[in-house]
Amino acid sequence: MARPLSTFRRFPGGLRLNAARAYSSLVDRFTWGVAIGAVLLILAALGSVLLLQPRAGTVDLSRPEGVVRAYYAALESGRAERAWELLSASAQGNTTREEFIQRATSYRPGRQGRIATERVEIEGDTAYVYLSRTYGGPSLFGAQGGTESITVRLDRAAGGWRITVPPEPYLISSPRGPVPAATAPSPPATVSATVTALPTPTAAARS
Repeated sequence: MARPLSTFRRFPGGLRLNAARAYSSLVDRFTWGVAIGAVLLILAALGSVLLLQPRAGTVDLSRPEGVVRAYYAALESGRAERAWELLSASAQGNTTREEFIQRATSYRPGRQGRIATERVEIEGDTAYVYLSRTYGGPSLFGAQGGTESITVRLDRAAGGWRITVPPEPYLISSPRGPVPAATAPSPPATVSATVTALPTPTAAARS
């Protein structure tokens, strides 16, 4: 029931008080929403890091997916030398060890999304590990991001499974060769012309 007008006349600050309370309640709900969204983002980031840094004893290097997991964990922890050791000889032949370490040292897979193993296929001495990388995460306005499919190929070697086609092929791409030195421009070709002397006019011709 609406209050009589006399009530508001008796309490002129009533309308202002109610408006202040409503505004305060709205701000509190928005603040809680921001806080909850921030917590969800932090939990999603921690989950991604934990997946890339498995506990001791959880990585089985006798399995293709275990080698891939160890490769990602080495990159995430900044141990590019260990990631290099998990590459096959053919993959290492595409670049130099120094070039790979220089590129991989600053690369952190966990910053690009959550990585999960979908399935593994083994065909003799060749294996394929199918991964999915999920970008983004929960936000205040709903889910964001997308999913990318990644295929990692491994070959069986004397030391076990080794990665032939890594998740990030650019890490083993050929290093840049030296920039060719600039050559001086060739001088313009000399054009030779033969001048034929005209015969001297005779006295008869002059008359």
